[in-house]
Amino acid sequence: MTIQGKCCTLTAARDGYYYPLPYSEETVRIASKGYALPGVIGERNREKRVITGKTIQGCFVTMLEYQIVLPLFLLLFCPDQRFDLLADRVADTLIYKNLCTKSFELRAENKKFFYLKLDVNNNEDSYGADWTINIPSMKWAPARVYTYDGHKVVADRVTLPLVYAFELNGAFTEKSKFQITLHFPLSKKHFPAQKKIEKLSILIDADDGISLDIYDLEPVADMTDINCADTVLCFQKYNITGVVVLNIHNQNTKTTVVL
Repeated sequence: MTIQGKCCTLTAARDGYYYPLPYSEETVRIASKGYALPGVIGERNREKRVITGKTIQGCFVTMLEYQIVLPLFLLLFCPDQRFDLLADRVADTLIYKNLCTKSFELRAENKKFFYLKLDVNNNEDSYGADWTINIPSMKWAPARVYTYDGHKVVADRVTLPLVYAFELNGAFTEKSKFQITLHFPLSKKHFPAQKKIEKLSILIDADDGISLDIYDLEPVADMTDINCADTVLCFQKYNITGVVVLNIHNQNTKTTVVL
Protein backbone atom coordinates (compact mmCIF):
# COMPACT_ATOMS: atom_id res chain seq x y z
CA MET A 1 0.00 0.00 0.00
CA THR A 2 1.42 3.42 -0.97
CA ILE A 3 0.63 6.71 0.77
CA GLN A 4 2.20 9.89 -0.66
CA GLY A 5 4.65 7.80 -2.65
CA LYS A 6 5.88 5.75 0.32
CA CYS A 7 4.99 2.17 1.08
CA CYS A 8 3.45 1.30 4.42
CA THR A 9 4.83 -1.82 6.08
CA LEU A 10 3.40 -4.27 8.57
CA THR A 11 5.51 -6.84 10.41
CA ALA A 12 4.54 -9.56 12.87
CA ALA A 13 7.17 -10.54 15.45
CA ARG A 14 7.22 -13.62 17.66
CA ASP A 15 9.94 -15.50 19.58
CA GLY A 16 12.64 -13.20 18.19
CA TYR A 17 11.63 -13.73 14.54
CA TYR A 18 10.26 -10.99 12.28
CA TYR A 19 7.78 -11.71 9.47
CA PRO A 20 7.13 -8.83 7.03
CA LEU A 21 3.56 -9.20 5.75
CA PRO A 22 2.16 -8.47 2.28
CA TYR A 23 0.45 -5.21 3.29
CA SER A 24 -3.25 -4.94 2.61
CA GLU A 25 -4.82 -2.90 5.40
CA GLU A 26 -4.90 -2.61 9.19
CA THR A 27 -6.97 -0.86 11.83
CA VAL A 28 -4.96 -1.62 14.98
CA ARG A 29 -5.22 1.34 17.36
CA ILE A 30 -4.83 2.31 21.01
CA ALA A 31 -8.29 3.17 22.34
CA SER A 32 -9.37 4.60 25.66
CA LYS A 33 -11.65 2.70 28.00
CA GLY A 34 -13.68 4.17 30.86
CA TYR A 35 -17.16 5.38 31.74
CA ALA A 36 -19.32 8.46 31.18
CA LEU A 37 -20.63 10.91 33.80
CA PRO A 38 -23.97 12.49 32.83
CA GLY A 39 -24.34 16.26 32.86
CA VAL A 40 -26.02 17.94 35.83
CA ILE A 41 -29.72 18.78 35.34
CA GLY A 42 -30.21 22.50 34.89
CA GLU A 43 -26.55 23.14 34.18
CA ARG A 44 -24.74 23.51 30.89
CA ASN A 45 -22.15 20.92 31.79
CA ARG A 46 -21.80 18.34 29.08
CA GLU A 47 -21.38 14.66 29.62
CA LYS A 48 -17.88 13.88 30.83
CA ARG A 49 -15.92 10.74 30.18
CA VAL A 50 -13.58 9.33 32.82
CA ILE A 51 -10.63 7.44 31.30
CA THR A 52 -9.64 4.37 33.31
CA GLY A 53 -7.09 2.86 30.96
CA LYS A 54 -6.00 2.06 27.42
CA THR A 55 -6.71 -0.93 25.23
CA ILE A 56 -5.39 -2.12 21.86
CA GLN A 57 -8.01 -3.22 19.36
CA GLY A 58 -8.47 -3.66 15.63
CA CYS A 59 -7.39 -6.07 12.91
CA PHE A 60 -5.03 -6.48 9.99
CA VAL A 61 -5.55 -8.10 6.60
CA THR A 62 -2.79 -9.80 4.64
CA MET A 63 -2.36 -12.16 1.70
CA LEU A 64 -0.93 -15.66 1.88
CA GLU A 65 2.46 -16.67 0.53
CA TYR A 66 5.01 -19.32 1.47
CA GLN A 67 7.13 -17.34 3.94
CA ILE A 68 4.21 -16.33 6.18
CA VAL A 69 1.62 -19.13 5.94
CA LEU A 70 3.10 -21.18 8.76
CA PRO A 71 3.82 -18.24 11.15
CA LEU A 72 0.30 -16.89 10.69
CA PHE A 73 -1.35 -20.25 11.33
CA LEU A 74 0.81 -20.72 14.41
CA LEU A 75 -0.76 -17.52 15.75
CA LEU A 76 -4.11 -19.28 15.35
CA PHE A 77 -2.76 -22.53 16.80
CA CYS A 78 -1.82 -20.76 20.08
CA PRO A 79 -4.18 -17.77 20.23
CA ASP A 80 -3.11 -16.97 23.81
CA GLN A 81 0.59 -16.76 22.98
CA ARG A 82 1.90 -13.20 22.70
CA PHE A 83 3.16 -11.55 19.52
CA ASP A 84 4.13 -8.04 18.46
CA LEU A 85 2.97 -5.97 15.51
CA LEU A 86 5.17 -3.30 13.91
CA ALA A 87 3.32 -0.76 11.77
CA ASP A 88 4.93 1.89 9.57
CA ARG A 89 2.10 4.18 8.41
CA VAL A 90 4.35 6.89 6.93
CA ALA A 91 2.99 9.51 9.34
CA ASP A 92 3.94 7.45 12.39
CA THR A 93 5.73 4.22 13.29
CA LEU A 94 4.40 2.22 16.22
CA ILE A 95 5.02 -1.13 17.88
CA TYR A 96 2.10 -2.94 19.54
CA LYS A 97 3.50 -5.29 22.16
CA ASN A 98 2.13 -8.52 23.66
CA LEU A 99 -0.97 -8.98 21.52
CA CYS A 100 -2.84 -12.25 21.02
CA THR A 101 -5.43 -13.53 18.57
CA LYS A 102 -9.13 -12.85 19.13
CA SER A 103 -10.63 -14.17 15.88
CA PHE A 104 -9.82 -14.61 12.21
CA GLU A 105 -11.35 -14.93 8.75
CA LEU A 106 -9.71 -16.68 5.80
CA ARG A 107 -11.49 -15.87 2.55
CA ALA A 108 -10.94 -16.13 -1.19
CA GLU A 109 -12.73 -15.82 -4.51
CA ASN A 110 -12.02 -17.94 -7.58
CA LYS A 111 -8.80 -16.89 -9.39
CA LYS A 112 -8.08 -14.25 -6.74
CA PHE A 113 -5.72 -14.09 -3.75
CA PHE A 114 -6.28 -15.69 -0.35
CA TYR A 115 -6.85 -13.04 2.32
CA LEU A 116 -6.47 -13.56 6.06
CA LYS A 117 -8.02 -11.07 8.48
CA LEU A 118 -6.81 -11.38 12.06
CA ASP A 119 -8.48 -9.55 14.96
CA VAL A 120 -6.07 -8.77 17.77
CA ASN A 121 -6.84 -9.15 21.46
CA ASN A 122 -5.55 -6.89 24.21
CA ASN A 123 -3.83 -8.32 27.31
CA GLU A 124 -3.00 -6.89 30.70
CA ASP A 125 0.61 -6.41 29.57
CA SER A 126 -0.16 -5.05 26.09
CA TYR A 127 1.03 -1.57 25.18
CA GLY A 128 2.00 0.61 22.24
CA ALA A 129 5.30 2.41 21.77
CA ASP A 130 7.33 4.26 19.14
CA TRP A 131 9.97 2.42 17.19
CA THR A 132 13.50 2.58 18.51
CA ILE A 133 16.30 3.74 16.27
CA ASN A 134 17.82 0.26 15.90
CA ILE A 135 14.63 -1.26 14.44
CA PRO A 136 14.52 -0.73 10.64
CA SER A 137 11.38 -0.67 8.52
CA MET A 138 11.02 -4.20 7.13
CA LYS A 139 9.38 -4.30 3.73
CA TRP A 140 7.91 -7.50 2.40
CA ALA A 141 9.96 -8.78 -0.53
CA PRO A 142 7.65 -9.42 -3.51
CA ALA A 143 7.03 -13.13 -3.91
CA ARG A 144 4.43 -15.47 -5.35
CA VAL A 145 1.14 -14.77 -3.58
CA TYR A 146 -1.21 -17.75 -3.53
CA THR A 147 -4.29 -17.73 -5.76
CA TYR A 148 -7.45 -19.71 -4.99
CA ASP A 149 -8.75 -22.24 -7.52
CA GLY A 150 -12.45 -22.90 -6.93
CA HIS A 151 -12.34 -26.02 -9.11
CA LYS A 152 -10.02 -27.87 -6.71
CA VAL A 153 -12.17 -28.18 -3.61
CA VAL A 154 -12.81 -31.76 -2.52
CA ALA A 155 -15.67 -32.89 -0.27
CA ASP A 156 -15.63 -36.52 0.91
CA ARG A 157 -13.30 -37.53 -1.96
CA VAL A 158 -15.52 -35.85 -4.56
CA THR A 159 -14.11 -32.85 -6.46
CA LEU A 160 -16.77 -30.16 -6.55
CA PRO A 161 -17.54 -28.54 -9.91
CA LEU A 162 -16.99 -25.04 -8.53
CA VAL A 163 -16.84 -23.31 -5.17
CA TYR A 164 -16.37 -19.76 -6.42
CA ALA A 165 -15.81 -18.30 -2.94
CA PHE A 166 -15.51 -19.30 0.70
CA GLU A 167 -15.11 -17.68 4.13
CA LEU A 168 -13.62 -19.62 7.03
CA ASN A 169 -14.24 -17.92 10.38
CA GLY A 170 -12.79 -18.75 13.78
CA ALA A 171 -13.32 -17.18 17.20
CA PHE A 172 -11.27 -17.90 20.31
CA THR A 173 -13.26 -17.42 23.49
CA GLU A 174 -13.67 -19.99 26.26
CA LYS A 175 -14.05 -22.54 23.49
CA SER A 176 -12.83 -22.24 19.91
CA LYS A 177 -15.64 -21.96 17.37
CA PHE A 178 -15.23 -22.38 13.62
CA GLN A 179 -17.66 -21.87 10.74
CA ILE A 180 -17.28 -21.91 6.97
CA THR A 181 -19.47 -20.51 4.19
CA LEU A 182 -19.29 -22.02 0.70
CA HIS A 183 -20.56 -20.13 -2.37
CA PHE A 184 -21.41 -22.23 -5.41
CA PRO A 185 -23.83 -22.59 -8.36
CA LEU A 186 -26.92 -24.52 -7.31
CA SER A 187 -27.50 -27.66 -9.36
CA LYS A 188 -28.35 -31.33 -8.84
CA LYS A 189 -24.82 -32.28 -9.83
CA HIS A 190 -23.29 -29.97 -7.30
CA PHE A 191 -22.19 -31.21 -3.92
CA PRO A 192 -22.84 -30.47 -1.06
CA ALA A 193 -26.47 -31.35 -0.57
CA GLN A 194 -28.41 -31.19 2.68
CA LYS A 195 -26.07 -33.41 4.65
CA LYS A 196 -22.97 -33.40 6.75
CA ILE A 197 -19.53 -33.26 5.14
CA GLU A 198 -16.98 -35.45 6.87
CA LYS A 199 -13.92 -33.88 5.22
CA LEU A 200 -13.53 -30.78 3.08
CA SER A 201 -10.14 -30.07 1.43
CA ILE A 202 -9.16 -26.67 0.02
CA LEU A 203 -5.96 -26.50 -2.02
CA ILE A 204 -3.89 -23.40 -1.25
CA ASP A 205 -0.90 -24.14 -3.51
CA ALA A 206 0.01 -27.35 -5.33
CA ASP A 207 3.68 -26.51 -6.02
CA ASP A 208 4.42 -25.84 -2.33
CA GLY A 209 2.15 -28.66 -1.15
CA ILE A 210 -0.08 -26.47 1.04
CA SER A 211 -3.69 -27.40 1.71
CA LEU A 212 -6.40 -26.97 4.29
CA ASP A 213 -8.43 -29.94 5.60
CA ILE A 214 -11.65 -29.29 7.51
CA TYR A 215 -13.47 -32.09 9.33
CA ASP A 216 -17.10 -32.68 10.33
CA LEU A 217 -19.09 -29.87 8.73
CA GLU A 218 -22.74 -29.64 9.74
CA PRO A 219 -25.08 -27.41 7.67
CA VAL A 220 -26.63 -24.57 9.63
CA ALA A 221 -29.85 -24.67 7.58
CA ASP A 222 -31.41 -26.64 4.74
CA MET A 223 -30.88 -25.55 1.16
CA THR A 224 -33.80 -24.47 -1.00
CA ASP A 225 -34.47 -26.42 -4.20
CA ILE A 226 -35.03 -23.85 -6.97
CA ASN A 227 -36.53 -24.97 -10.29
CA CYS A 228 -34.77 -22.61 -12.67
CA ALA A 229 -33.21 -23.08 -16.09
CA ASP A 230 -30.46 -20.54 -15.43
CA THR A 231 -27.56 -20.92 -13.05
CA VAL A 232 -28.43 -19.87 -9.52
CA LEU A 233 -25.63 -18.76 -7.24
CA CYS A 234 -26.16 -19.68 -3.62
CA PHE A 235 -24.28 -20.27 -0.40
CA GLN A 236 -24.39 -22.67 2.52
CA LYS A 237 -23.05 -22.14 6.05
CA TYR A 238 -21.53 -25.00 8.04
CA ASN A 239 -20.58 -25.29 11.67
CA ILE A 240 -17.25 -27.09 12.00
CA THR A 241 -17.49 -29.64 14.81
CA GLY A 242 -14.14 -31.25 14.03
CA VAL A 243 -10.69 -29.74 13.49
CA VAL A 244 -9.11 -27.44 10.93
CA VAL A 245 -5.75 -28.71 9.68
CA LEU A 246 -3.09 -26.84 7.70
CA ASN A 247 -0.79 -29.18 5.75
CA ILE A 248 2.59 -28.13 4.33
CA HIS A 249 4.20 -31.11 2.61
CA ASN A 250 7.06 -30.44 0.17
CA GLN A 251 10.78 -31.17 -0.24
CA ASN A 252 11.76 -28.60 2.40
CA THR A 253 9.24 -29.30 5.14
CA LYS A 254 6.53 -31.64 6.32
CA THR A 255 4.42 -29.76 8.82
CA THR A 256 0.88 -30.06 10.12
CA VAL A 257 -0.91 -27.43 12.22
CA VAL A 258 -4.17 -28.50 13.90
CA LEU A 259 -6.58 -25.79 15.07
